[in-house]
Amino acid sequence: MQPSNTPDWKAIRSEYPGLEGNTFVDTSSCGLVARSTAAAANAEQERLMREGSERYFHWHVNGRAETGGIVAAHIGGATANTVLLQSFTSGMTRLAPMLKHRKKVLLVDGDYPTLHAPFKWNGFEVVTIKPAVDGSIPMDLLAAAIEREKPQLVAISHVQWQSGFMVDLHALTELCRSHSAWSVVDITQSWCSTPIDLRNAPVDILGASGYKWPLAGFGNGFFHLSETVRAELTERNHFDPIAALAEGHLDPVALVRLSDALQRSTSIGVEAVAQRVRHLCDYAVERLQKADVRILNGTDPTTRSGILILEGDEKRLAKMREVGVLAQLRGAGIRIGIHFYNDEEDVERLVAGMCRK
Repeated sequence: MQPSNTPDWKAIRSEYPGLEGNTFVDTSSCGLVARSTAAAANAEQERLMREGSERYFHWHVNGRAETGGIVAAHIGGATANTVLLQSFTSGMTRLAPMLKHRKKVLLVDGDYPTLHAPFKWNGFEVVTIKPAVDGSIPMDLLAAAIEREKPQLVAISHVQWQSGFMVDLHALTELCRSHSAWSVVDITQSWCSTPIDLRNAPVDILGASGYKWPLAGFGNGFFHLSETVRAELTERNHFDPIAALAEGHLDPVALVRLSDALQRSTSIGVEAVAQRVRHLCDYAVERLQKADVRILNGTDPTTRSGILILEGDEKRLAKMREVGVLAQLRGAGIRIGIHFYNDEEDVERLVAGMCRK
């Protein structure tokens, strides 16, 4: 059942023009930007155009810190250990060379390429594990690999981009710490669709881009380092990693989009968003199964964020797009990304689109 005392989802939905005329179920590729987020970004661009360096110095002295505080609060982290970046990719590329004293890293086959690549580029000893046949990554599979390989880093996406499988962050952090390995987690496919709180799941190195589920557009992201990581990297490299990661300029307009999007997420409520996503995904699973559409991944709500993988190929996807149902081929089938701005009518149109002959 849909949770009681929910926000006004119809009014919230009206803020997203990308939902007009299409059935958008592809947030897992790129989230839609709200009108108010675009308006805030346009206003900032206007100020930069008119105020020039005066406005730039605001961002240099205060603006970045304020946005970093918003990000830190959203993930239950420390502002001082949060650094804003253009994307997860740019942050990981900068960070990887600082981690080389921990030379052995465990990765998951098929995980996002920009999580893998920086370790390979920088000469780490890379070992990989394969997910189970159904795309899941059971904790005992990870535990056995960590026990066998004894990595010093375990780098993994919270939600796998090709299957939608969601790792238990609390269990992961406990497992890594019991083996003196650092957890390195990419939350790009989960941030703002499922609650993330570093006070409950103390990930050592956490990062994300903001263009998917946060609905913040491109050019913004962050990394958060634990106190232990920051201290060890400072000692080993003889400089503060947060200061090093923060070097250079960021686009203030992109940071305004991130701030506005996260403030909306907080205003709605991270738990309310998670319940809404869970409700819509449960409803989609029920309706798709009734229509005899095979669901390859996503039937288990305990290991699912907002992603379902449905059986289908390019031909089936083309049929869906003909009636305005927007999704992508990923992994073994068609990937569906359902967010809080979707509704039951979107699900019905998705089902109809999947059943077209």
